[in-house]
Amino acid sequence: MRKYSLMFAATLVMLFMGSVSVNAQEQPEVEKMAEFPGGPMAMMSFLRQNITYPQEAKDNNIQGRVLVTFTVQPDGKVTDAHVENPVNPLLDAEAIRVVSLMPAFNPALKADGTPVSVTTAVPVNFRLAEPAKDVILVKYVKGENGKKAVTCTITNKGKLKPEEQQSMIRMDELDSKLKEIGKKNSEGFFVLPKNPRSMDEFNTLQDALNKMEDINVTYRQE
Repeated sequence: MRKYSLMFAATLVMLFMGSVSVNAQEQPEVEKMAEFPGGPMAMMSFLRQNITYPQEAKDNNIQGRVLVTFTVQPDGKVTDAHVENPVNPLLDAEAIRVVSLMPAFNPALKADGTPVSVTTAVPVNFRLAEPAKDVILVKYVKGENGKKAVTCTITNKGKLKPEEQQSMIRMDELDSKLKEIGKKNSEGFFVLPKNPRSMDEFNTLQDALNKMEDINVTYRQE
């Protein structure tokens, strides 16, 4: 089963006066804009902690940026949340739900300190993390009867040890690594990227190892 994690970035540039869909002339002149308690970073944290990526959207790889416009009332309450640029009903509904849950803002203030209602917006980005791609971990050690023991393991990149992650090579470096394996007393390891949509890299490696002498090769998949 593919594992997904929500990489949710509510890019809160700033709470700006004027809505995308509301004429700026309809907005009151304010000395201080409405602000989420604790500021933009606190707002991002609130959204990140409270949003739930709809399972159906995950299953169908539905992603997108939902712009939610809402009104901050003189008492700070958030009302009239709606989507300016519909992306998908599942994502739109979740974005509105979470924005509507936000606690009272510090209201916008006119020059004389009078609180007033203003319309503002926040973009909510729904992104699914890319699953870690498979890789081929090749380990080689001195074996019995003078034959080199080579183990090729198809595994997940996330399972590699730090030193193994640092040993990743390109396909054009494979020949030099094969020469290293062929040396009598050499031991070591390297990692070869494998395209998850094909077995081209694995087949190339297997063909090359099959042509080598004095090695025993084991293939595994985790």
